[in-house]
Amino acid sequence: MKNQIKYLQTLFYDLLNDYGRVYLIVKYSEKTIIGKRGFTEEEKKQGLILVFNQKNHRNLEWTDRGDIITTLGFGAGNRPENCFIYSDDIISVFSPDARIKLDRWDILEQRDENQKDEKSKSEESEIKADEKVVLLDKFRSIKK
Repeated sequence: MKNQIKYLQTLFYDLLNDYGRVYLIVKYSEKTIIGKRGFTEEEKKQGLILVFNQKNHRNLEWTDRGDIITTLGFGAGNRPENCFIYSDDIISVFSPDARIKLDRWDILEQRDENQKDEKSKSEESEIKADEKVVLLDKFRSIKK
């Protein structure tokens, strides 16, 4: 298990035990499974904030690799969803009550690089589209 994950795990349990709830920010990937609910389109782009408290999760287990396996309740009725959270998809652990947040910079940097690559690709396609435009001003006859 990566040292970062060990720190996240320790902080996670400390915040849960001391303050009664803790938040995880999870990015979308095919390796992370949020039951039948899944990720919405917006969550696929921006990530998902999972709230853990004493009442909304069961059978919480951190694997040796740092993955999380649990049944987590969603919505007002605490509808149970079986979740598998891949360790490299965990971006942050935080608690507004404790005013503490631990971010994984390696994951944030990867995400920023991917976004820059996507922007540069879209800019390149715009430039290519502009190159294909032929101005007709040169070919129009001037009426006198």
